[in-house]
Amino acid sequence: MKYANAFERNNAISVFLMGAMPAVAGSAISVALGMFFVWGVISLALRRFEFRLTRHDKAIAWTFTVFVALILLTAVIGENPEQIRGHILWLAPFLSVWVVIPRLRATPDLDYLTIFMIGAAVGAIGALAIGFVQVVGLDQRAEGGAGNAAVFGMMALCLAGVAGLNITDERRNYRMLAIAGTVAGLLAVVLSLTRGVAMVAVFTVLVLVIYAPRRWMPTSMRFAWIVLAGVVAVALYGAADLISARFMLTVDEIGKVMDGENSANVGERLRLWGAGWTAILESPVWGHGIQNRMAKVAEVLALDGGHMRDFTHAHNAFITFAIDGGIIVFVAVLAVLAVPVAVAWKAPQDENHRRRFFLALQVCSIYALCGLSQIMFKHDIMDAFFVFSAILVAASIPGRDQQK
Repeated sequence: MKYANAFERNNAISVFLMGAMPAVAGSAISVALGMFFVWGVISLALRRFEFRLTRHDKAIAWTFTVFVALILLTAVIGENPEQIRGHILWLAPFLSVWVVIPRLRATPDLDYLTIFMIGAAVGAIGALAIGFVQVVGLDQRAEGGAGNAAVFGMMALCLAGVAGLNITDERRNYRMLAIAGTVAGLLAVVLSLTRGVAMVAVFTVLVLVIYAPRRWMPTSMRFAWIVLAGVVAVALYGAADLISARFMLTVDEIGKVMDGENSANVGERLRLWGAGWTAILESPVWGHGIQNRMAKVAEVLALDGGHMRDFTHAHNAFITFAIDGGIIVFVAVLAVLAVPVAVAWKAPQDENHRRRFFLALQVCSIYALCGLSQIMFKHDIMDAFFVFSAILVAASIPGRDQQK
């Protein structure tokens, strides 16, 4: 691909890497987004590009900004305000939309969606390769470069969902890459052994089928599917022992919970959710402040005399944020998850409207559904990928001067 100038080339590389790196390089994407933010501020000051936001851009930017403001407000009015600093630095990426969107709008001729989807496919294939080595060679759950199996699984699922959207491309090699990326991402989820994410994968596949029901099994792609079936068989065979052990552990834990006993994973989640709900009821409007999150949960957990574990969140993102800021922050989180989808839906009906909408739908729904049992925000990799996906949704919508 030829680029008009270095600025356009750099934007294309940035978008590709943000799709390719989440599962294989982990925190590299948060570092990259931070660099885009800082350099964008400098570039705006030097007038290297115009500060330009459309009404769709502003809808996302202001929603994210209000979310940040409400987290800060509820933290300030909560107990121990002197501890706030260590709990709010993660919010900075949500403000990067004000700078990074104008940077991408400065190169409107780039097909950001295709570049991001290609990057996601490459990243998903890389995630499977690293995850397979970790499972077979090191006999551990796959965690790629994320350093955490659950985060790795969620990123792999996002990459699978995004990569698959390129199945409608007219170029055969791009369609094959889309299929390979989707299958690789889903396999990486399996190798992560993260049960909550694996269940959400069913929804992700359903969305891909609805998006392009006739594109997944054409005769021309038969050989590719045969090769991928072999890859799937090898990966599942290599991980068979770990998958079997995880399955039996799940059956055992469910049995204990049904008998009224506690268990290390399922039982502890239920215990956390109950304690979190009690903490929410103590301050349902303003919450307790993000700095007091787990201290409040620990106070409730101490009452049942059970084992105390060092958790950083309540293993349900919605309960977690309601503890932080009550109904106010809870609604703000819902708005953050909904606004990219709403903006994509209301965008002008250009040739990318459907791809853009399904990109927003995939990422936001995966975050919301996985958030029911996993972490969602306040993790650098998770925050950076979500924010950049929202930035791409906005920046890919043509401005008035681009509309035909």
